[in-house]
Amino acid sequence: MAKVDESGGRWVSAPCWHNCGGRCVVKVLVKDGKVLRSKTDDTHPDSWGWPQSRSCPMGHAMRQQIFGADRLKHPIKRAHWEPFTGGDKTLRGRDEWVQISWDEALDAIAAELKHAKEAYGNRSIFYMNMVNLEGYLGGVLAAFGGYTDCCGTQSTGTFGLHLDMLGYNGSASGTAANDRMDLVNSDYIVLYGHNAAWCAFGNPSYYLMNAKAAGAKFVCVGPDYSATAGMTDAEWIPVRPGEDTALLLGAAYSMLDRDQDGSLIDWDFLNRCTVGFDHEHMPADATTDECFTDYLLGKSDGVPKTPEWASALCGTPVELIERFADIMGCQNKVSINSCAAPARAKGSENFPQMLMTIAAMGGHFGTPGNSCANDQYYSAFNSGGRQLADQPLGGPPYRFSNAGNPVDEMLPTDCMWQNILDGEYWYAGSNFPGLPQCKLEHRDIDIHVIVSEQHNMLQSQSDINKGIAAFRKVDFVCAQAYVLKTDAKYADIVLPIQTRWEYASANLYGGAGLTSDKENTFAWRQVIEPMGECQTDEWIARQLAARLGVDADELIPKSDKQQWFEQMAGNQALQADGEYKKVATITQEDLDRYGVEGEPQEGIEPFEQLLDEGVYRVPREPGDAYTFIPYAEFRADPEGHPIESTKSGKLEIYCQSISDWYDMVNGYADGGSGQLDYVKVSPLPKYLEHPFGYTETKTSPYKFQLTHNHYLRRAHTDCDNLPWLREALENPVFINKADGEAKGIKQGDVIRVFNDQGAFLRPASLCRTIMPGCICIPHGATVRLDEDNGLDLAGADNILTASNRTTTPFLDAWNSVLVDYEKYDGPIKLPRDCDAEPIMPKMVA
Repeated sequence: MAKVDESGGRWVSAPCWHNCGGRCVVKVLVKDGKVLRSKTDDTHPDSWGWPQSRSCPMGHAMRQQIFGADRLKHPIKRAHWEPFTGGDKTLRGRDEWVQISWDEALDAIAAELKHAKEAYGNRSIFYMNMVNLEGYLGGVLAAFGGYTDCCGTQSTGTFGLHLDMLGYNGSASGTAANDRMDLVNSDYIVLYGHNAAWCAFGNPSYYLMNAKAAGAKFVCVGPDYSATAGMTDAEWIPVRPGEDTALLLGAAYSMLDRDQDGSLIDWDFLNRCTVGFDHEHMPADATTDECFTDYLLGKSDGVPKTPEWASALCGTPVELIERFADIMGCQNKVSINSCAAPARAKGSENFPQMLMTIAAMGGHFGTPGNSCANDQYYSAFNSGGRQLADQPLGGPPYRFSNAGNPVDEMLPTDCMWQNILDGEYWYAGSNFPGLPQCKLEHRDIDIHVIVSEQHNMLQSQSDINKGIAAFRKVDFVCAQAYVLKTDAKYADIVLPIQTRWEYASANLYGGAGLTSDKENTFAWRQVIEPMGECQTDEWIARQLAARLGVDADELIPKSDKQQWFEQMAGNQALQADGEYKKVATITQEDLDRYGVEGEPQEGIEPFEQLLDEGVYRVPREPGDAYTFIPYAEFRADPEGHPIESTKSGKLEIYCQSISDWYDMVNGYADGGSGQLDYVKVSPLPKYLEHPFGYTETKTSPYKFQLTHNHYLRRAHTDCDNLPWLREALENPVFINKADGEAKGIKQGDVIRVFNDQGAFLRPASLCRTIMPGCICIPHGATVRLDEDNGLDLAGADNILTASNRTTTPFLDAWNSVLVDYEKYDGPIKLPRDCDAEPIMPKMVA
């Protein structure tokens, strides 16, 4: 290969925008508008106190997202689409495509929205928005009269359902996590359902390895022995998907049964800092006299929650349950880091409360080396306490909250496709903070238009086949995309958008949502000129607003470039005096150069330096003033520093408030008997019978429990199209070696995995690192549906996830799936992923 002439090229810091939680440094060498190669953070030498913010394989392959053969560059419409009826809607996802002008595309979309409003009302327009994560169209459609929205727990699972009532802080923000500098103080680091090496991009694995070098031992809890477990030489506590509460109850029983005068249980912490563990410490608002020890010992229900009882459900050997109880005992300093995977299961409503309870039994709150952090996917090991480097977003104009939407319809994401098909659903408000929840209410719903802007819901939500049926039911579907994502593939009109490399783009989330690491704040520039006819989301929103009679200037008073500048200028770093200081010094020349409004400011370094380096990271050292230990003041003086979010001011092992909340949204309030499969949730962290769990395998034709993990190849459903990653990282389905051999399956055989929702084909990877009776598929593969044979050829996990039998509204329970599998000997020859044709529109004149 001839050497590329790089002379005259310039390194540019580029945004890495995918929803992985890392947001790391990506730099590209640009010459004559072309990207020649990539690198990552090299702004300073790498060290423990001042680590580089290195990117993952996705960051290095990002240019294929922009310049790939599958890039959309012109507006297109489905060849057989017809206005207002959709034409032959069964052709969605299979039809050919026709290139059209921007005016034709925008006029058609505006006409469809007006028609739906006039004929069926605004509630017939389904803008797949997720309440407050939307782009520009949320404000436009709200001003147009509103739209039906959707909501769900998504990544957080039951960690996203009012843990504040328990006093167990940190849901979706990681504030219950001790600082990374404290990891070295732990005797044990428990990775509960947490595979940081695959799912937490950036530096988390580096932090773990430093703790290992300092002498910390590791424990991996989950259905598989993960890459992170291997990296840290962890002990493995296997547990079946969805049976984590049973495991924790069995371990808690063992601790209580074998404790001798505080040998395993921190009675001082329990007695001073919690309520509900025993009769002597019940909360004042309790409506029953049942305490946790009554339930644990079987005094209230006749079933002691012994390790033997737990083992029968969770599959963990009794000796390992007792070993886990020993590790969790108060004689050890334990840092418990749970990802949300165990909370993304039907019947997991009490898992967070039980995790908090067993941590409290060991006293693992508020002292160096002890912590119990939840939802540690995005916030892996270094987000607790104040952001040391921050990028305040300040609510830019496009971050429209659903609170301003005049339509109050809110479909729960776990079953929204079924709701659209049935024309009815159960409404309980929204699970998002700041928006109301309400008593469960049955409603009709009649969706005629689906609008996809910044999401890929058809791919990312449960039961893709039902989603396709829902897309094919409605009158019109439009999508905005830079490649033919699944939402776009099944649409009628697709608008090509610019990637964030092609304009000066602000980041949607900002602040702690921009990065999982509190020591970082990032900066970037526009990298290249726009491709083809691609436009920004802002431009599209303004054009549609004009056609819908909406004042775009009132909704979007600031341009993309102005918002980008304000975000870059807002970068700040915490100083030793506890005050923030702006990172960038900005001069009038800077304002003039970029054509933006603002005021000159004094900062730590020149604006151009920040943009060139792409990151500002606060240097650290062991024992510095930034080290954060949550609950420290509370533990020392619970009366003087009570937990403000709980009625008792303490950690609530018995929590009446959360039980009452579940009663309201699950249909048990005011003497109600519940609806559907919604569970009755106790104030205590009790085990809940649940659908699609291990117990059901005994009577179901589907005997295997499917779980999935995040994977280096993708950020959720993004980046699955990148050729380098498809070649470097195969996408097998992992099955237990003995289970596979019993079915005559050998390493590399193509197998059909199936249930009532659908089926996919994948090469099998037989391994001893997954529990018998379990199989695992990497999350997020882009569906490639062979409709003639009813098979997905990509291994899309949501082909098999169910959109029914949910246990709580809002709960996205992707880890509750029953399947079977068999060796595939059919006519389809499955190519290697890197040899599969890219997903592109088939164009006709």
